[in-house]
Amino acid sequence: MTARGAGPWWRTWRALLIAAVVALGLVIFGISLLPVAPVAPDSALPPDTAVGRLVEQIERINFSTAQVGWAVVPTRPYWRLVRTTDEGSRWQDVTPPGNASNGGVVMTVVGPTTAVVVFLAYQYIRDSTFAYTSDGGAAWTAGILPNAVSTGPDPMYVLNSHQIFAVLGSGTVVSSGNGGQTWSALTLPPPASGSCLPTSVWFTSPSSGWLTGHCTGVAALWHSSDGGRSWQALVLSTSYASSAPVAVAPPLATPSGGTLTTVVATGRTTQSLRVFYDTAAGVTAAPAVALPAGRLMVSFANPLQGWVFDAPRAPGALTLAYSTSNGGIDWSLRTTPIPAGQVTGLDLVSPESVVALALDGREKILWTSSNAGVSWSKAQMVIFNGPVPRVNGISG
Repeated sequence: MTARGAGPWWRTWRALLIAAVVALGLVIFGISLLPVAPVAPDSALPPDTAVGRLVEQIERINFSTAQVGWAVVPTRPYWRLVRTTDEGSRWQDVTPPGNASNGGVVMTVVGPTTAVVVFLAYQYIRDSTFAYTSDGGAAWTAGILPNAVSTGPDPMYVLNSHQIFAVLGSGTVVSSGNGGQTWSALTLPPPASGSCLPTSVWFTSPSSGWLTGHCTGVAALWHSSDGGRSWQALVLSTSYASSAPVAVAPPLATPSGGTLTTVVATGRTTQSLRVFYDTAAGVTAAPAVALPAGRLMVSFANPLQGWVFDAPRAPGALTLAYSTSNGGIDWSLRTTPIPAGQVTGLDLVSPESVVALALDGREKILWTSSNAGVSWSKAQMVIFNGPVPRVNGISG
């Protein structure tokens, strides 16, 4: 038997070249199949109905105090979380690192230094990542949800470092007792009439939790009095038609100890808004007020004093401002200088002080009034990059 000698050198190199070309083609094909993160648009309009903090859009603004505020705004090329400590004169980018390519950011602000943000998935099959901070955005603890999160608002609430709740895009409510390492789905009893799909979770105290969202034929929500271990359906009103779409805002705790929520039913030409207040004697409601069909944003400083922005969709329309000083029984109307097609957020800092966020192309604008809307000031948001926020790790 004789040994075979080495083949010609060009045969070996030709085989290697063919293999390299095939491998390169497979890599290019694989990259083409990866999901592409969307670029933040010049201006993202909210949907037809947004009530209370039930603003189903990415851009939002929330002032915890007169000096400290949080906002989600589009920057080039993605959405960012920014924070101010000087009444909005300067804003610092406090977006948690590791999620630069995001399909949008949903924030829930609990206080001046405490907030949680959830990054919306590019495609619905992807899981959403989240991060929460207790020091104003200098350091974050990050984790991963078991599926894509609801667009909210307030689709997630961090009760403490162990107990976390979230509403997924399917309406499923999940909770974690170990900081987001593992998750379990909650079983919610249906309301006695109508049907509701959860979109938001909020706690007005460590023991009192609320789930709200979109309902049909009923105004209802879920309440927990044991820190989220069990939930009961609470019907606010059954006076809606069986086909009426109803939005319920996450309740807010008030200084008097009760909870406040707002409800809106949409129509073709008008929208019906009602204010509900939960007291020891039960749930009370002001008469419904009819507003022109448009984009509604609602903010209350206390159970009596609140504002509604109504942004008609007609070209060139200005935002209408309705205010109440008796819990939604009577409303007064003012016309604002804010273009209806630009306004994206409203927050009532006090009964006399209001701040609105607007987007003019990629220019981010703050409209403020300190005299209940008699006069307005307009200023461009100044956003700067501070120290890069730290991330303490990933859970889940």
